[in-house]
Amino acid sequence: MQLWVILGRGPLGNALKLRLGDKCIQLASRNWINDPVDFPSEVKGVFLAVPDDQIVKFVNGFFQRNISIPIFHCSGVTPLSSISFYSKSGVWYPMQSFKGKNTPWAEFPVFWEALDSSLIPILEQFHIDLNIPKGLIYSSEMRSKYHLAAVFSNNFLNHQIGMLQEYCSLSGIDPSFFDSMVQKTISNALSSRAYDIQTGPAHRGDQATLERHLEMLPERMQDIYKTISSRIAEIKMRKN
Repeated sequence: MQLWVILGRGPLGNALKLRLGDKCIQLASRNWINDPVDFPSEVKGVFLAVPDDQIVKFVNGFFQRNISIPIFHCSGVTPLSSISFYSKSGVWYPMQSFKGKNTPWAEFPVFWEALDSSLIPILEQFHIDLNIPKGLIYSSEMRSKYHLAAVFSNNFLNHQIGMLQEYCSLSGIDPSFFDSMVQKTISNALSSRAYDIQTGPAHRGDQATLERHLEMLPERMQDIYKTISSRIAEIKMRKN
């Protein structure tokens, strides 16, 4: 049986363990780096589900111990070149946030990269065991671009909805009133060019409304309101 090692007990490491079951060994990364242990001969690959700033340290630990098992980091922005001193190194980056137990495994892209083409069959087997489609072989540069775009589509969008919920809570209004509006806005933006369907006071140059809104907002929310409004107005002027 193929056996995999997952180093890390964060959301990604836990999701991989839940998906792979007895096909993988999950280790706490801090425990391993402080007290490295050898791996069973059945292990075909190690996946580093660790913070980006810890990746090189872990790979260097393998290098210093003359371990020859293929290692794959799971970072969106860390270049493969940063661990190229380890000859059997690669990247396995899933473009997905891992929260809870309902991971949509077949619905998100996974990016592959490897120093040596002989590592690709190992990634293919990993995907077979995960029961998901093959990954996409992309360069570090392209992968980092997709990662940055994912921050806009996921993290920033989620934060803006969080700000909506926070404002509603502060103002004593029901945030569910805006559920259909949010869903419709996202649907419309995805079906056309979002800039072309922009509306609102910043788009039409309604300075009085913008100033009134700023007065209504707590100070901690004013900067982002001003920044986004300025950006909307700038794009409108550029198009005219």
